[in-house]
Amino acid sequence: MQAISVSKTIINQLITLCKEISSDQYTETLHLLMNNSIGKHIRHIVEFYDILKDSCKNNEVVSYDNREHCNRTETDKMIAVDRCENIINWLDKIENDVPLQLKISYDIKKDSIKIQTSLGRELVYNIEHAIHHMAIIRIAMEQKFPNIQLETHFGLAYSTLRYRDDLCAR
Repeated sequence: MQAISVSKTIINQLITLCKEISSDQYTETLHLLMNNSIGKHIRHIVEFYDILKDSCKNNEVVSYDNREHCNRTETDKMIAVDRCENIINWLDKIENDVPLQLKISYDIKKDSIKIQTSLGRELVYNIEHAIHHMAIIRIAMEQKFPNIQLETHFGLAYSTLRYRDDLCAR
């Protein structure tokens, strides 16, 4: 499943970033990020993958609304790395797509609905969600920590990469 290999690429990019930046850079509150940190964005990405992983393991409904918000993950980059490595281990064990239900609420009263989905579809969602946050991280890194070299495609959507390739081919 292509979504597995792309997810692994993205998670590995997060691991690399965590290992390359200092703990202070990981936790620094940045005005550019609306007073959030790189660590908070990484924690957020990791939690979405963990929710999907745990929902599949426990045969539960997927609900991204009910997140842990683990402060330790956003303040200790090595905890983030461990969680990322656990996600990769899980991705390595996926053998096929499975049907799932997604519980979601767009109502301020918190009324929710359930819709049919699948592991593959939710992996695609997690990829797009991660790339979005990684693009935000990239902007902050380039502005605040320009000495840190990010992987070339870090935070770039695959459709953007294809578009750029098409332009170069003309």
